[in-house]
Amino acid sequence: MHMYRYRQCSPWAKEAGGQLFGTISAEQILVTAATGPYARDERSRYRYRSDPAAAQHAILAQAESGLLYLGEWHTHAEDHPDASGLDGEAMHQLLAKSQLNSNALLMLIVGRMLTVDSLGLWSVTAERVDQWHLEYIIT
Repeated sequence: MHMYRYRQCSPWAKEAGGQLFGTISAEQILVTAATGPYARDERSRYRYRSDPAAAQHAILAQAESGLLYLGEWHTHAEDHPDASGLDGEAMHQLLAKSQLNSNALLMLIVGRMLTVDSLGLWSVTAERVDQWHLEYIIT
């Protein structure tokens, strides 16, 4: 998975992130692509801000491929990532400024481990932020 390459496994690793793309149907939201990080992102150990111009370019390029912008991803330097107040605030700002095909955005936070427990997923609307429980199911 693209995002796992940017996990913050060393003490000096900085947060990284980007955008999530895919499709929406009545039955499911399917994330099929992730972009970023970008050269001009603002990155530190505990903070990430995507380069707005690069993110918009990715959104337009993915739209040409028929994919919708579904939300954002970034890393945290913890095994079981939790969203900070700043994370929720940033997502609410994106909702307010964006023209979307839905009333919600996804926020995926990638922790240090290579397990489903090290992924945090939230849906963000203007009214609320909900965390989702992820499971790995072998079929």
